[in-house]
Amino acid sequence: MKKLILSGIIALGSFLTAQAQHVNFGVKGGLNLAKMTQWDNNKVRASFNAGVFGNIPFSKELAFQPELLYSGQGTKLESGTFFGIPLKDVTIATDYLNIPLMLQYSIAPSFYVEAGPQVGFLLAAKTKAGSNTNKDYKDIMSTADFGLGVGFGFKLDNGLGLSGRYNFGLTNVYNDDVNIDSKNSVAQIGLFYAF
Repeated sequence: MKKLILSGIIALGSFLTAQAQHVNFGVKGGLNLAKMTQWDNNKVRASFNAGVFGNIPFSKELAFQPELLYSGQGTKLESGTFFGIPLKDVTIATDYLNIPLMLQYSIAPSFYVEAGPQVGFLLAAKTKAGSNTNKDYKDIMSTADFGLGVGFGFKLDNGLGLSGRYNFGLTNVYNDDVNIDSKNSVAQIGLFYAF
């Protein structure tokens, strides 16, 4: 199995190297509207995302876009329990380093749709209840988060563009020691600039 994975990585690397002369690099950032799925009464936590990308065209219509993004996620609760403790006005803030691998298809000269997998690496996880100070709970969280993203974008000839994406988690954000099943749910809208 390891040989098969290694062969796939080498083949992908060779293909991307051959296409490297056509890579367009850029920066992007925008608004995140995030939730975690384990609560019924949770609200959206607003945060931001920012990072870099490379866009590798395969044809006039099809391109591959790997990205490296900071993403502020989490959720808000008006009231509820967190590990058996009743809480009110709780913010759960999680920070991820996400790597989306998006396949983009141009349906018009400046407009595209996209879809692809994403892996996220947890950087920090904190809660804040009312006026209490932040409490770290990274030790109960899973260090990696896998998901899928679907989105759209509009790019002008000068490289400036607008994009929107919805990422839905496929794996539990908590580690195996915690008996809670919760997944990330993040809507993103933002601007990008391709050099």
